[in-house]
Amino acid sequence: MAHILLLHSAIGLRPAVLEFADALRDRGHTLTVPDYYDGQVFDDEAAGIEYRDRVGARDLFKRILPVVDELPAEAALAGFSLGSAFAQTLAATRPQAAGVILMHSVAAPFGRWPGAPVQLHRYESDPWIEEDDVAALRASVEAEGASFEDFVTPGRGHLFTDVHGPDGDAAATAATIERIDALLNR
Repeated sequence: MAHILLLHSAIGLRPAVLEFADALRDRGHTLTVPDYYDGQVFDDEAAGIEYRDRVGARDLFKRILPVVDELPAEAALAGFSLGSAFAQTLAATRPQAAGVILMHSVAAPFGRWPGAPVQLHRYESDPWIEEDDVAALRASVEAEGASFEDFVTPGRGHLFTDVHGPDGDAAATAATIERIDALLNR
């Protein structure tokens, strides 16, 4: 079983994130789920993004680093939206990671991929995801001989794993948990 760093989205450490973590724990994984928003939770993306911008993404990222320093080198890096961006950034310094799990966000790589396998979980039409970024990351990951899986859920929206939110999809969330478990049990 794997140790997983699970990073919440810009709307904070909501109940759906904790439920997602519990589902992975039920499969035998160990999870670290930091609250880098210091208890701030929002009901909509706009308010969460306003908080992110007020505090600064760089300062929020720095809040995660002491937690990361305590993780085993092979810990998987996972996140939802903003947390996904942070997980992808962390991957550059953690080549032994068991996997990088990007949910609802992906960016083109900023250099050579360090070698960890990647899973991307997203809606077919997500206003925050650019197909060119998906293709660029896929090419970089595969060039290093790592696997890249792109799981596309039919529909339009953003945070389908926040089952209590407006874009929530319980079936897609359950499938995501199964796919993550499969990746980490290979």
